[in-house]
Amino acid sequence: MTRQRVLLLLLVAGLVSLVFIGQAFSQQGRRGGRGGRGGAQTAEQRAERIEQWRAQRAEQLRESLGVTEAEWETLQPMIEEVQTLARQLRTGSAFGRQWRRRGGDDESTSDSQPQTDVEAAAQALQELVGNDTATVEDFEVAMEVLRAARAEVEAQVAAAQEALRNELTVRQQAQFMLQGLLD
Repeated sequence: MTRQRVLLLLLVAGLVSLVFIGQAFSQQGRRGGRGGRGGAQTAEQRAERIEQWRAQRAEQLRESLGVTEAEWETLQPMIEEVQTLARQLRTGSAFGRQWRRRGGDDESTSDSQPQTDVEAAAQALQELVGNDTATVEDFEVAMEVLRAARAEVEAQVAAAQEALRNELTVRQQAQFMLQGLLD
């Protein structure tokens, strides 16, 4: 008798699970399959969401540092400079290019934003990779241009990090090191 009860309970639990899974899928379908955000987003909507995320992240960062509004007014531009420069280094990599192009039309992702020296050099090298008539010398020159562009930005990152480091306590420096903002 107990074996039949166990099987019956398992059967009921399985059916209940299927009902809940079915409801979850049907609700996801009504929301456009994107967690409630609807269908495709325009470039403006993406930019607005990114800006909202950055503002929330900045507020969380300010709170975690335990700084006053006056101190934040000094630190925020320095933090943003480090983040912007570090982002330039990432956009010169394969991951960065994929991220900028992901999910959007070419017009909204590449033409509307100014191209950095690193991005331009990476794009030129990418075009060479797709060119069957490119010579070894072409590759060497393009790779050296990309290395030089990256080295210039790396130097700017180092200078921006040093300026930021000079404004932080040791505890704050440790927080930023763990977050990847300081080396």
